[in-house]
Amino acid sequence: MILDLEVGSPRAFAPRFGVVLSLASASVAAAAMLFVNAVPHAQLVRAVPSTGPSVIAQALARPRPATLALELPSDIAVPISPLRVDGVYGPPRPEPTVRSYRIRGTRDTVVIALAPNTLAVKAPSPRPADALSVHGNYAVSWTVEANSVSVVRWTENGSTYEISSRTLRPADLARLAEQVR
Repeated sequence: MILDLEVGSPRAFAPRFGVVLSLASASVAAAAMLFVNAVPHAQLVRAVPSTGPSVIAQALARPRPATLALELPSDIAVPISPLRVDGVYGPPRPEPTVRSYRIRGTRDTVVIALAPNTLAVKAPSPRPADALSVHGNYAVSWTVEANSVSVVRWTENGSTYEISSRTLRPADLARLAEQVR
């Protein structure tokens, strides 16, 4: 559209021109909104599930599986204290996932660890007669020949744990693991 403003008096034409343009733009916008709403359209699928208060409350109400504190009784073993750093600031540290102990009356040391990123230990269908168990759960054992470390691993309440030593055999480690609380 070409508008020639020099034909008539600009003062007489300008006030009417502003009103006409405002009405024209408002009518085009209203027609566009009516057209968009009249066209059938698919409803968008929610990609994120609802996280309302009820979902959060249900998640908090679910009991978490109890994890072992990785502690041996004091009459059996003495904890080997890790290096302590005084004056450390910041948020509180989580419970340790690895603990070391010296067995009383011997020079044997054991390491007990929570292994969070490992597969659960499951008993084979024909369970062997000489299979190890810890707290009634099937346990696997192996010895790393390069450094002569024996390891026993078991899964309890959805968490996998392991106990290891350079001097003790897997059967002895399984008996010690029975004492872990």
